[in-house]
Amino acid sequence: MRIDRKLNLVIPIDRDDGARIYIHSTPISLAVFEAHYLVMAKTFAAIYNEGLGVTAGPRVAAMTMKKIAENLGVWAGEGGVESSLVNEMKRLTNVLAPGANGWDTVPYSEAVKRGIIDEDEASEVENALAFFTVAYRLHRKTEREAILNGASRLWGGEISSLPFTEFRNSLPTSTPAANTGASQMATASSVPI
Repeated sequence: MRIDRKLNLVIPIDRDDGARIYIHSTPISLAVFEAHYLVMAKTFAAIYNEGLGVTAGPRVAAMTMKKIAENLGVWAGEGGVESSLVNEMKRLTNVLAPGANGWDTVPYSEAVKRGIIDEDEASEVENALAFFTVAYRLHRKTEREAILNGASRLWGGEISSLPFTEFRNSLPTSTPAANTGASQMATASSVPI
């Protein structure tokens, strides 16, 4: 018997203050893939046929997907790629940030709105999410883990079989630093950097 492991994307982001936050995303469902298979297949083909592959692909996948969907006339509107596929990728993504009482969990879209993730980080994350989503659904099930592990290492991510809650629980305890007389800020003193 073979246990089917669901692969999830984890992207660590190192902050200027030395803290680290984590982005954790689960793959889209087969039903969402089937609703957008053509755009996803064309995005996959464009990434590999244009020579972008696993090095540049994760940096431009969301932009490539948008261009293809616009060319097909399926980007905007109800049921369009932007409102359904892209929003589903974001909905399946959470941010873990060190807080005063441990790890704070924030939905990805909320983290962007609140400025937890800046514009440059959001661009990197969203392109990586699009690449992960396309690669996950278009590679054969038996190839996924090897391909996604290799690709994610090239751009600082990792593939985890842990669901979000288990991943959060696997992280070192996030604790506020002791007050040294300077302004007291919560830092992740035991977070791996």
